[in-house]
Amino acid sequence: MSHLSILPTVFTDLERLVQALSDEGFTVKRSIELKGFADDSHAVDVLAFQGSAMPLGWTQREDGTIVMHGDIQRISRQPGLEQRLQRVTRRYALLHAIDQVHLGRMGSAELILQTN
Repeated sequence: MSHLSILPTVFTDLERLVQALSDEGFTVKRSIELKGFADDSHAVDVLAFQGSAMPLGWTQREDGTIVMHGDIQRISRQPGLEQRLQRVTRRYALLHAIDQVHLGRMGSAELILQTN
């Protein structure tokens, strides 16, 4: 039997996470219930999914940290999920760097975008 698990992340900006998920092709819903096995569910700030794949959720805690919620047993069977989440993380980092340049927190910067 599977259940929803809560995992810490390196994300600290919920809006940037939503943008990264959307940019990587996820459908994103806000302030919704993430349903698990049987009656297991959890309120999440962000719910993301692609096609018929199992959804993942994220919640921002009062201290600013963001945790991921998901039925780990079921989502681990989804082909390519690890690569999709790695792309989301890279996109999040890129958006963070661009924000830092726009806010002038980096004296000067040169941004080179390279696709694989």
